[in-house]
Amino acid sequence: MSADDVAIPLQAFSALLHSDNIATVCRALNMYQVAASYTRLSGGNPLEPLAQDVRQVARNVLSAPPMEADEELRAAFDHLSALNVLTSLAEADDADLIATILEDTTDAEVRATALLAAAAVPADGTPNAHLLQVLETMAVNQALDERDRGRAKLVREKLTGP
Repeated sequence: MSADDVAIPLQAFSALLHSDNIATVCRALNMYQVAASYTRLSGGNPLEPLAQDVRQVARNVLSAPPMEADEELRAAFDHLSALNVLTSLAEADDADLIATILEDTTDAEVRATALLAAAAVPADGTPNAHLLQVLETMAVNQALDERDRGRAKLVREKLTGP
């Protein structure tokens, strides 16, 4: 395989990832997550060289308010795509951003995906106090679905240890 055989697809993916069109960015984030899930079957993610770039784009998406629904995408689809990527790429410094999403969202799918992203935050070192507090609040919030309360409790336990 030549260098161009690797570079050209990565350049094309990077162009999608950095598009001015949020729907295109979401598609790129979703493409990365699909490629990451195939890693178990194929032995490698061909988009892995761009992992930190993907993570940064996901963080940027989550730093903005969720998108409104349009003809093409449902409301908060951008946040779902970005959180989904963080289920594979989350690092300790993503904990505050994930906690803020958990605090602010009223969307059940975004909440469920944010809980998955929170669970992916590495548990080594000192757990993020903000994320732990949000998870504790969620675990006892009777207004939330019992499943979400249970997931919040499990994620908190994962981050703090048994």
